[in-house]
Amino acid sequence: MKTLTSPRPSLHSRLMRSILLRTKNTSDIAATVAKYQAEEVDGRPDPTPTRSALSGLAVTRMMIADTVVFRLRPKRREPRRAVLYFHGGGYIEDTSVGTWTLGARMVKDADAEVWIPAYRLAPRQTAETTVAVGHAMYEKLISVWAPAAVTVSGDSAGGGLALATVQAAAASGLPMPAMLGMFAPWVDLTMSDWREETAEDPMLDLHRLRQSAKAYAGALALDDPRVSPLHGRLADLPFTWITVGDDDLLVHQNRRLRTRLAEEEVPHQYLEDPGMPHVHILFPIPEGRKALNAFLETLKARTGAR
Repeated sequence: MKTLTSPRPSLHSRLMRSILLRTKNTSDIAATVAKYQAEEVDGRPDPTPTRSALSGLAVTRMMIADTVVFRLRPKRREPRRAVLYFHGGGYIEDTSVGTWTLGARMVKDADAEVWIPAYRLAPRQTAETTVAVGHAMYEKLISVWAPAAVTVSGDSAGGGLALATVQAAAASGLPMPAMLGMFAPWVDLTMSDWREETAEDPMLDLHRLRQSAKAYAGALALDDPRVSPLHGRLADLPFTWITVGDDDLLVHQNRRLRTRLAEEEVPHQYLEDPGMPHVHILFPIPEGRKALNAFLETLKARTGAR
């Protein structure tokens, strides 16, 4: 196991942890579900990208599989690679500022064209349909870009959806992308690891996660691979990149994913940073910047022009 940071978190990250603890949401998910449903346009999420994050980029909207997809591209040069990026939010929340900021970094620093689907949220859409939409997105992307130039990526719930999408693509016989990149992915929605019961996560709340898991699963069992891709087939995966902090409630299932990748002899890189919260790669802290830079360097090294 590799780390990018020292055992002692930076001052900035310790301050961030304090802020996360003060603002942690421990309430039922009903209000969150109602909020995002009220913001839908024609029954679909249709967020407004953060202008400051996307300054200098060409941003267009597409419709694929009845889903709004944002395409981010460089304005003055041709991209050399493509990324299909699924945002996090427990399957019940839409894109965040971090989504657009990360997308912009991939465009600007890795010469990538980035597709960000505003996939429909639970409980109005559940795993059975959402993974099928992800599969359709990937199939469309590799009709435009060579698979050797493509990465499928995501954070938290979006990381789990990225894994489930690649598994579905492999099962249907589609060629694999060059890389699968996940940031603190939520890959086991059963939440059955006893260590998750006692975790003192500054950001994630176990009660809300369990509610969100049930909403996303719908009629499927929580251990169905479309819901919890950790329980699915991993042997066919491409090179897989994972980063997680050890102060993250999901670190234990990320470690189990790493173990299974090693057992299946899937080429992978697993980075676990001491003292870091959930999806620290999205935070403006030194450790997050180091993790993001490491991902961008790997992205450039592993993918090529179309």
